[in-house]
Amino acid sequence: MASGFMSFTSSVSFLLRATIWVMPLGLWADESPAWQVDTRYASQVIFRGIKQAGPSAQSEVKFIRENFSAGWQASQPLARSDTRMANMSLAHVWPSASGAKVEVSMVNRWFSAVPGNEVRGALELGLDVKLFPIQGFSPRLSYSHDVRLRADTAQVGVARSIALTRFGAFLELNGLVGWSDGDNWRPEATGLRRHDSYSYWGGSAEVPYRIGLHTTIIVGVHYADAMGRSASNGPFGRADQHNLWITCGVNLDF
Repeated sequence: MASGFMSFTSSVSFLLRATIWVMPLGLWADESPAWQVDTRYASQVIFRGIKQAGPSAQSEVKFIRENFSAGWQASQPLARSDTRMANMSLAHVWPSASGAKVEVSMVNRWFSAVPGNEVRGALELGLDVKLFPIQGFSPRLSYSHDVRLRADTAQVGVARSIALTRFGAFLELNGLVGWSDGDNWRPEATGLRRHDSYSYWGGSAEVPYRIGLHTTIIVGVHYADAMGRSASNGPFGRADQHNLWITCGVNLDF
């Protein structure tokens, strides 16, 4: 447990140093850089339909310069035995006048307190295509390949934004369905590689409420489930079904 905690602490320290290193990028252009700082509470942590941890505190810092973004994110569960996670991401987007966009990304993830210490990290390369809105609905397609876990994931999603004019806010609706196949879900485990495939789906309803120039309060309800995952060979996480959870937090941008 001590070595896992030290590894996680080192990862978070690295992410903080990397974020500070990225800050001077804002000086390359005439405009001021855009920063987003997000802190929130989540009653559960679910990743692609699989429960990773119970109640957790989450934080994210993102730097955005024109079509480039870099960020780090950490999730600290309130229960000591739950899995802790952190990741660093880099992305570049190509937008179009119609509202469509194409984004490529790289995400490096670190894990601590994974049962059996069978997964310590992952490196994922992604491609995300957001299509132009159709009758108010914004469809998107994404594909990612995890180099370390040798896993491929395809996902289809749709989003809809509904104005709540009476309250001066918007209701943000999202739905998704995905499929994932991996050849090495437990890279640190002994023995043969763990191959498994499964599908997942879910949805969310969030209400961002703007307060002042730089502050947004966000409250959300989420649902996710998975089907066909092997508890021994598939991606780590609990076998809980019908996952329903809430999130609430504050987002700052400047």
